[in-house]
Amino acid sequence: MRKQSSALKIKTNVPSIEHKEYTLSNGLRIILSKTGDIPMIAVNTTFHVGSKDEDNNKTGMAHLLEHLMFEGSPNIPHGKFDDILNRNGGDSNAYTSWDSTGYYIVLPSNKLETALWLDSDRLTGFGVSEESLRIQKHVIFEEKLLYVDNSPYGTVEEESSVRLFSNSGYKNPVIGNMDHVMNTSLEEVRKFYEKHYIPGNAVISVVGDIDYDRTLKMIEKYYGGINGGSIPVRRDHSDKYLTSEVREKIKDNVHLEGKFIFYRLPEMGTKEFYAMSILNGILSDGDSSRFYKELEYNNELVNEFDTNLYGMECSSLFGISAIILQGKSAALTEEKIDNVLEDIKEGNISDHEIEKIKNKVETYFSAKKQSIISLAEKLSYLKTFYNNTDKINFEILDYLSVSKSDIVQTAVKYLDRNKRLVLDYIPVKNNN
Repeated sequence: MRKQSSALKIKTNVPSIEHKEYTLSNGLRIILSKTGDIPMIAVNTTFHVGSKDEDNNKTGMAHLLEHLMFEGSPNIPHGKFDDILNRNGGDSNAYTSWDSTGYYIVLPSNKLETALWLDSDRLTGFGVSEESLRIQKHVIFEEKLLYVDNSPYGTVEEESSVRLFSNSGYKNPVIGNMDHVMNTSLEEVRKFYEKHYIPGNAVISVVGDIDYDRTLKMIEKYYGGINGGSIPVRRDHSDKYLTSEVREKIKDNVHLEGKFIFYRLPEMGTKEFYAMSILNGILSDGDSSRFYKELEYNNELVNEFDTNLYGMECSSLFGISAIILQGKSAALTEEKIDNVLEDIKEGNISDHEIEKIKNKVETYFSAKKQSIISLAEKLSYLKTFYNNTDKINFEILDYLSVSKSDIVQTAVKYLDRNKRLVLDYIPVKNNN
C-alpha cells in the first residue's frame, strides 16, 4: 500500500480510459470501453493458456491450436472466417506466448454483431478437421524452418530457455518441439481445446465506437449459452535461479559472432520489473544510451546490439544481445557490457537519464491508448494476469515512481554474473 499511495502523488499526462466490467454466469469476464469518434471496434479474446501450460512431452499445443482456430468452427466452415471478415471490411490476427493465447477482430462498428458471432463460435465447440490439422502442422513446420532453424541466431530462444529453466513450462519454446507437433493427433488437440477454451478461462474486451448496454446484450446473446466448464488447475512454475554462471558455445551458420546474455528477474508487475524496465531504456534506448555509447560510438565493437525485458506471469528475463563486428573481440565486448552494468550498480545514474526514459514511457502509453487494438489487448491482459483493469490508468505511475535507488537495488540483486547465462554463437567456418 505504501508503494501505491506514493505513486498516486505523481502526475501524468497520459489520458485516462473509461471502461466497464461484467461477468456472465458461465464465468466469461467482459471489459467494455467506449473510445473516440472513429466508427470502428476491436474485439480481443484472451485465453489464459500458453506454452508454459503444456505437458513437457507434448509441446507446441497452444500455438498449434491458435492456428487451427481459423480453420473452422461449428457454424463457420473452413475458409469462411476470413471470407466473412474481408467482405465486411475487417481484419483479424492472433498470437501465442508463454502465458496466454489471444485473438482479435477489427470491424466497422456497425458490424459489431458479426465480430461477436465470429469470435464466439470458437467457444461453442470444436470444429477442426483432420485435413486442417495436417495442413497447419506443415505450416508450423515451415514457420520454424524460416524463423528458427534457418534464421541467423534463430535458436537463441530455444537454447536459452532450456538452460534458464529446469522444471517449469518456460523451458519449452512457444512454437514447440517439432516431433511433438508433427505427431499430435486430432483427439489430443480436442482435449487441449476442451480443457482450456472455456468461458471461465477467457476474457473478452470490446473497445471502440460502442454502446455499453447494446454491446453487453449482444455478448450475452452469443456467449451466454456456452457451458462454463471447469477452470484448469495450473501447474507449479516456480524454478530455482541459476547459482553459477552458465556459458555455452553454439556453432551456427552465421557470418558474425553473437553474444547473448540472460538474467532472470521476478515476474511482471513487481517493483523490480518496473525498475528493470526503466534501466532497460537507459541501457539501450537511442544514441545516448549506455550501450550505444560503449559498444558502438566509443569502441566500434558491434554490428548491432539490443536489450529486451521479457515480462512473464511467473518470472521475467532480461536479455542482452550483441552481434560482433568482423575482426573485433567478443571477449572485449562482454567486458564493456559488464563495465556498464557495474557502473549502474555503483549508483552512477543521472536524474536526466531516468527522466528521459520516463518521458518516453509516457509517450508510449499515450500512443497505445490511441489504438483500439492495443487497448483491447491490454484490458484483456490486465484482467487475465492481475484481475485489475484499473491498472490501465495507474500502471503508468508504477513506472514513473521508479527511483534511482530502485534501479540500483534491482541491478545489484539480479544482474549478477554468478546467476546468468552467456551464449556465444560461433560461425561454423570458425570451427576451432
